[in-house]
Amino acid sequence: MQKMTTNDAIIRYNFISKVAFKDGDATLSKELKIKVMSMRIEFGKINKVFEEDVQEFTKGILEDRFNELQQKQDRTDEENKEFNDYINKYNSETNDYINKRAMDPVEVNEYELSEDEFAEIMESNSEKDVTINNQTLKAPDFLEAIHELFVK
Repeated sequence: MQKMTTNDAIIRYNFISKVAFKDGDATLSKELKIKVMSMRIEFGKINKVFEEDVQEFTKGILEDRFNELQQKQDRTDEENKEFNDYINKYNSETNDYINKRAMDPVEVNEYELSEDEFAEIMESNSEKDVTINNQTLKAPDFLEAIHELFVK
């Protein structure tokens, strides 16, 4: 087993989930598909729990007055100020929670790619740019990150 932070696991999930299994004639071997899918599933579970925890936290801190103001169509200037104060407070508290929660330790199976497996991934991913967290990465940058994260 390998120890890492929740954030490290989520980063790995964001990248491994974008690996294409096929591009034209280039196809990953059955064994490599299984390995990559196992990685996606394990890191994906950590990501899902994290997202659910953040959602639950956010729901838990909302006050009735905030919901009341949010639904009100024509707020006064004072109500707008109060509403914005709530938003700032909730954003601050949620960001603090996310920063703390992201550093929680997790244990995952040891996942490494060999240079040969990486070369196979390169064949089916060398032409496709990917979008991760609303940022487009050119294929060479994506592959460099995959190498950095998974090839030992």
